[in-house]
Amino acid sequence: MSINIYNNIKDFTEDQWNNVIDHSSFFISYNFLNSYFKTHKYIQHLFCFNNNNRFYGHVFNVNLSQLMHFSNNRFGKYILSFIRLNFFYFTNSFLTNLNSFYIDSDFNLAEIIHEIKSKIKADFVVIPDFLFNHKKNNSEINNFIKVEVEEEMSLKIPSSWIDFESYKLSLKTKYRKRINNSLKRSADINVRLLSSDEIILYNDRIQELFNNVTNKANFTGPVFSVNTIKDNSCLNLYGYFLNEKLLAFSSEFFYLSSLYSYFVGIDYEYNVKYSLYERILCETIKNAILSQKNNVIFGRTANEFKSNFGAVPKKSFVYIYTDIFLFKWVFNSILKNLKPKKWIQRFPFKSEF
Repeated sequence: MSINIYNNIKDFTEDQWNNVIDHSSFFISYNFLNSYFKTHKYIQHLFCFNNNNRFYGHVFNVNLSQLMHFSNNRFGKYILSFIRLNFFYFTNSFLTNLNSFYIDSDFNLAEIIHEIKSKIKADFVVIPDFLFNHKKNNSEINNFIKVEVEEEMSLKIPSSWIDFESYKLSLKTKYRKRINNSLKRSADINVRLLSSDEIILYNDRIQELFNNVTNKANFTGPVFSVNTIKDNSCLNLYGYFLNEKLLAFSSEFFYLSSLYSYFVGIDYEYNVKYSLYERILCETIKNAILSQKNNVIFGRTANEFKSNFGAVPKKSFVYIYTDIFLFKWVFNSILKNLKPKKWIQRFPFKSEF
């Protein structure tokens, strides 16, 4: 089986990478990955050729104290708070529920991981469920620990929603009033699609707003550079302005039948008064309806809050492996007991929905 691993995207050509990838695999395309490579020089990128299969992943350093949010094991929490380790994440950790691989033929995951680990220093290998489930029955990968992570939140768009008003009419009175009140509070906010020049102009502010959000997250991987956004023509970025002061931004990918809402940023000093996050969710839903998409994919944060708008969770898992005996012994029980925090699922739609 032919396996070739590269750390630098410049070590192969666009044609060599893309020649087997069909048009429906945008997120593994050369140009898309190149934007991440150019704007995240501090992490180690890996590009894998395996016959007609293509895989992307990267290595980053994590302070395991972040995992304390998901553990009830006091001894485990104490241990984790002192440790920093290298993780190889076998996909794009900035877009955790999108395929950063293209599979055209059978492959042996254990052999690919073995080859990758010969090229890098990684204490742990982390594989998302949507890649792990493609594996063949390789005995060498049976030692992976299955860990539940925060759910992906999504909203299905029925054909009866022709505009945002029809979406609101599908909601129970309580939730419709809540949205109307948030729209009133944000009436002075001007939302506009940012041009390339504006994205450059507001670059530092956009990064600051994005960092505000990630700093509140229970677990974060490598620091995302918003320079990636201005390098991606496929991404729409909206600014939320009060008298020309940028208070928030949201971004959207349109891909096949779905709208993906990923990178957002908020000035929390203004968030409550102007219902900034509610407005972002409303604008995202409206854009999906008007673009005649079937789904909105919201990502993995603020799950309970998003469920007020009709988003529902999809259980998600990662599979974690280490071949370091000490880590196996210490972390085995800790990882098996990691669980996302429980939250209350809201059901905002009328019974007919």
